[in-house]
Amino acid sequence: MKHIFIINPRSFKNSILRDFVIAEINSCFTDKNNGDYEIYTSKFPREASEVVGRFIEGNPKQETIRVYAIGGDGILFDCLNGMADYPNAELTSVPYGNANDYILSFGEDAISKFRDINSLVNGVKRPVDVIQSGSDYSLLGVSVGLIGETVLLAEALFPRLPAKWLQKNANTAYTLCGIKSAFNKEVMQQQYNILIDGIDYSGQYCNLTISNSPNKGGGMPTIPYAKPDDGKLDVLIFRTTKSFDFLKTIGDHNKGHFEKHDIYEYIQCQKVEIKSKVPMRIETDGEGKQTHELIVKVLPGKLNFVTPCGVDFADFSHKAYKKTVRGESK
Repeated sequence: MKHIFIINPRSFKNSILRDFVIAEINSCFTDKNNGDYEIYTSKFPREASEVVGRFIEGNPKQETIRVYAIGGDGILFDCLNGMADYPNAELTSVPYGNANDYILSFGEDAISKFRDINSLVNGVKRPVDVIQSGSDYSLLGVSVGLIGETVLLAEALFPRLPAKWLQKNANTAYTLCGIKSAFNKEVMQQQYNILIDGIDYSGQYCNLTISNSPNKGGGMPTIPYAKPDDGKLDVLIFRTTKSFDFLKTIGDHNKGHFEKHDIYEYIQCQKVEIKSKVPMRIETDGEGKQTHELIVKVLPGKLNFVTPCGVDFADFSHKAYKKTVRGESK
């Protein structure tokens, strides 16, 4: 087995912590002879996708390649998109990002467990679902509409902000971008043609979230019923409403209490097809883009994800406002 460690340096507040992680990796392999390994520092977004692909293609097909994404959900997304089509590749995360939502799917205490390099090197693989949206693969999900617009605004704003301030105040910056997005009439009243497993849900919506994970935005259990290995997409549709009425529900939405409000509709499915005459604002695992049409589907068990021994996905359904079974409340 070959071990590839991909570091996102922007996930570390200082070089001391980053150097500590690198020293831990070197120690793990030098002292215990755990095999062949390489460490690479990603220089810019999406570069890791190309780098991981080159590593895998440059090794014999029968050799297993284990990729360690060191940082947050962004570098995990980049690594996934470089290896998703290779059956001999495994992926895991060493979480040091501002948001580590996929790892938080394993429970609130999972961060420290996944930071133990030795536990990951000696960890176990498990099949998990992957979302395919267009040409992208993701582990968290896709948002279309207001959340997509928020990410696009943030991507335009963040390069103009001091890096040290942004590391401490990223959540505040995202919140301000979100408030601005909520008063964008084009986004809040956008008309979509939507098929969910072939059923027509076309209409006017301010946002659609298509999720593979219960957590979003730094550990908020926005869709507490979602499970990353159940072979299903969890869709939350936000019907168009007045901006102030929408903002009043945000607190409940972030807690996973969307069922308190009739502007939300929750659906489980395998495939979502979306079109719009107006460019759709899209967010995929924290990355923004625009397009006029998109097909999103779940790929059950597509990826071998490595966890420390004894670690499993947590059940977040107890955080919901009320349980829903086949569309009926109980």
